Amino acid sequence: MSAKYRTFEQPLNERIRMCLRVETLMKRYHYFESLKGDWSAYSALLAILEITSLLERGDLKQELMKELERQHVALRAMTDHADIDRAKLDLILSKQKSSLDRIHRLDGKLGEHLKRADFLLGIKQRTSIPGGSCDFDLPQLRFWLNREHEQRVADLRRWAAPYLEVEEVIELILGTIRDSASANQVIAENGFYQESLDTRKANQLIRIGVDADAPYYPEISAGKHRYSVRFMLPKGGDAPATQVKDDVVFLLSRCSL
Repeated sequence: MSAKYRTFEQPLNERIRMCLRVETLMKRYHYFESLKGDWSAYSALLAILEITSLLERGDLKQELMKELERQHVALRAMTDHADIDRAKLDLILSKQKSSLDRIHRLDGKLGEHLKRADFLLGIKQRTSIPGGSCDFDLPQLRFWLNREHEQRVADLRRWAAPYLEVEEVIELILGTIRDSASANQVIAENGFYQESLDTRKANQLIRIGVDADAPYYPEISAGKHRYSVRFMLPKGGDAPATQVKDDVVFLLSRCSL
């Protein structure tokens, strides 16, 4: 979607939900890693630890391999379609094969490499406590934060190395899904839109494009059979947002691959 629109996304299965979470955390990591200053380094480190905690809930490597293989089969079935850009399709198929090789080369379960670092484990345990990473709680953390910027960045990149590999694979997977559907203009009557999902399709992602200057935002909820979009208008201050009462024109992409 163009820069004229703000994009909001809703995953339609757990695999894509996991990919979106890792994508978001990696964006946060890159932002803070690029900044100088001890608290920026700390925020980048927290992003790495959040990814580590997230990956403890499942085997992301296996999920990524399954998704790459699923997409590869689906795209190969399109090779004989007359309206397909064959050069672009061949490039994506080649990238998928390379990504599968990259995932296979990663040793062990993702995040296991950090379990050998007592320094990081200590920080991870204290982050669940409000203010638990104060200097008197973790003097080693303060020592690390006082090091030169270049040394901190080198450490961060070493700790994040497997996640950087995975990030490229997730970018390919999500990019392929996002490109699988065109955005259509639809209307939410009285700020509400609902539609059934075709369960015969591999539904992956709902994308909503809202005018960048619009004073409202969409709340998206989805189940196996249908999804709904409710546009909410912030009232300012601490007052709760309310549903828009007027019709809302927005862009909708139903990504199925």
